[in-house]
Amino acid sequence: MKKLIFILIIISFLIFDFWIIYSEFDYISFFKEVSLSFESWKDLKAFFDEIGYDSLKNPPKVYVTSFPKDLKDAPVDIRKELFVKIMIPIIRKVNEEILRERKEIITAMEKGDTLTLKKYYKKYNAKSNEELLLKVDAIPEDIAIAQAAIESAWGTSKFVVIANNIFGEWTYEPGTGIIPDERPDGEIYEIEYFKNLEDSVRSYAMNLNKLPYYEKFRLIRAGIEKGHPADGLVYYSQMREKYVEIVKNVIKHLPDL
Repeated sequence: MKKLIFILIIISFLIFDFWIIYSEFDYISFFKEVSLSFESWKDLKAFFDEIGYDSLKNPPKVYVTSFPKDLKDAPVDIRKELFVKIMIPIIRKVNEEILRERKEIITAMEKGDTLTLKKYYKKYNAKSNEELLLKVDAIPEDIAIAQAAIESAWGTSKFVVIANNIFGEWTYEPGTGIIPDERPDGEIYEIEYFKNLEDSVRSYAMNLNKLPYYEKFRLIRAGIEKGHPADGLVYYSQMREKYVEIVKNVIKHLPDL
């Protein structure tokens, strides 16, 4: 009986303690990270204001799972501010994952761990250690933010709202995505559905790091070729060079990251 009472006291304390943390918005610092969603942009803004999220240099590890459906109704300056604040923690989390892989690869190279190297050769479609290191690296934050803004109309596009698809990625597996209204007859592509915004960013990062179309981007990122990393995105859009200029222009107007 005494043991049961003790357990009930502990449970009551935990419930009360967590309620205090939640009511004061202190749980962000209490937990290492938290994933949340918001129906309204006003609720999202109020939350960011309440937790003191005012610096992009050291943002809280708050991972918003989807954009508020009414984000398009927010004033333009607030919409863009919220968009960047949502995206930065996610991009940094994905980059940290990539850099952990890079560290594991370098360690495997030093130890002659061919099993680990073969795993990453397959994942990134690489044929040499040099090519692997060229591919497994962080995505520049300004590039990711700018492309996300362009492709999702600052978090308001139809497909980012209903499918968490930030970058307009396609899938060719019938029934796994969303069929766009404007899809021509005979085409089978669908707009890929993502469980959350994190998964969309992971897929985007993998595309830039793996696909042959972006080799120039990777060479510039590594300092092997000169130029702006955006110069390596010519094949990202049918607009080609015009798209590169749009990306660069968006970057110019981003806040300091």
